[in-house]
Amino acid sequence: MSQFRRAARETRNALGLNVPTAAAVVLAAAVVALIQGHLANPETGSVSGFALWLVETLGWLLAVAAVFLPHFVWNLFRVRRWQRSIDASRQLAMEHAVSVDGQVKLFISKSLAETRYGVAACYAFGSVVREYPTRDVDIVIGFNSSDQRQIRTYRNRIRELELTFSEVFQLTLHLQTFLDSECDQLLEFLAKAGDHEQWI
Repeated sequence: MSQFRRAARETRNALGLNVPTAAAVVLAAAVVALIQGHLANPETGSVSGFALWLVETLGWLLAVAAVFLPHFVWNLFRVRRWQRSIDASRQLAMEHAVSVDGQVKLFISKSLAETRYGVAACYAFGSVVREYPTRDVDIVIGFNSSDQRQIRTYRNRIRELELTFSEVFQLTLHLQTFLDSECDQLLEFLAKAGDHEQWI
């Protein structure tokens, strides 16, 4: 899938009944109404119905563009960043000539070690550490914070990473997360999970 098509798809998925979209539509409606009122004013002379229709259509097209284009540009930037991450991971894997499991470990440990994800510890468990054939990778992470606002930011960034991971490896990344105040729960989880391996 091309970067432009993916950006368009992400934009389509992101747009909905939200404040920026509603504000742009209301603003466009107000502008169209003002222009229409001005053109229909007898003092400005007679205006054909086609001209009014044309003004309304152009106004709504501008409204759609005002809503769509900023989202599209932002998503195109994100898609290009994902693609750079994918290319870098593939190149790294080729340079190290590691197995698929090794590539998975390298990708996850290298990515989640970045401070932007706020990960203090990362453990793999399940089939990926038992060297069984798998269609998904089970990971548990401990964040370095308990602040809910920070955690929301970290989780949004990790969702992007999950999309990148699925594109690179055609596998699903299953993540369990714990706050830094939940160390005991994290240890209990690992004890129940059985075999596990620390990746960060």
